[in-house]
Amino acid sequence: MKNTHYSKIRGKKVIVTGGLGFVGHNLVKTLVNDFDCKVIVVDDCTNSSESVIDPVKDKVEFHRISVLDTEHFFPLLKDVHYIFHLACIQIAASGAEPVKDMQVNAQSTLQLLEEIRNGNYPMLDRFVYTSSCSVYGSTSHLPLDENDPTRVLSNYAATKLLGEHYTLIYNRNYNVPVSVVRYSNVYGYGQSPRNPYCGVLGKFVHNALTGQALTVVGDGEQTRDYTFISDAVDATILAAVHPLAYGDVFNVGTGNESSVNRLVELITGYAPGSEVITVPERDIDNIRRRVVDIEKIHQRLGWVPKISIQKGIQVTMDWYKTTL
Repeated sequence: MKNTHYSKIRGKKVIVTGGLGFVGHNLVKTLVNDFDCKVIVVDDCTNSSESVIDPVKDKVEFHRISVLDTEHFFPLLKDVHYIFHLACIQIAASGAEPVKDMQVNAQSTLQLLEEIRNGNYPMLDRFVYTSSCSVYGSTSHLPLDENDPTRVLSNYAATKLLGEHYTLIYNRNYNVPVSVVRYSNVYGYGQSPRNPYCGVLGKFVHNALTGQALTVVGDGEQTRDYTFISDAVDATILAAVHPLAYGDVFNVGTGNESSVNRLVELITGYAPGSEVITVPERDIDNIRRRVVDIEKIHQRLGWVPKISIQKGIQVTMDWYKTTL
């Protein structure tokens, strides 16, 4: 049964920053196709292309600007009901450009919240900030829930956490209506394998279908909680519309951990004959296991993931076959 709160966003005016990114463009398409939203997309096309929203481009207003370009960005906020703030520097690039990483991930968030606080936005129902389970860092205590300590290990995690803190401070101190979601390893259709920051699962699928080797780092027993794209989008919209998501943070995952070896097993099951090679571990592969607790989003918002890792990989491979 569909959660009744979703109907609140139907036909509303919505802004999605980073709307050409992997999660962003899937969110945009869902808002347009399933909810008839009037969507404004803001993206500077750093590592994305406007073509990803081609199927809905006639129904979307696109602005090729940076979220830091407040002169051109802030006028777009007029009469908007929902803001989904997804714009960020991706994890693999964050260490190379730490200052830009801080500006895009955290400063843009603070500037946006400050504008909402001081501006006149009576229509705004919710500001949704999308964070990452990378904020938890490395720990032997699993599964990770929202009250667990954060131990950031990268510039990206540090700036995403800073953005979270700003978001929650502006809710507590100035009543800005916010929600925060922490994604856990999102994968699925619409993720470009040509993007250097595409995750291991996307790379494996692409390589398996193009006859390239699947490279396993170390013993392949490292685990992550892989979340299918449609589940991530669904949780993000629910966090925007549900009254009990107001002013709070939610893990978005499956509660199940899958090893790299398990991914290889599933993918080679769909693409037999794929070569698998092993390389030594690197210093950056410092998180052995990660799985998140999703009890809070389930109990509070009634959200459950619908796509298992087996089904998700199958759907992803079917999609890649049609687009490669």
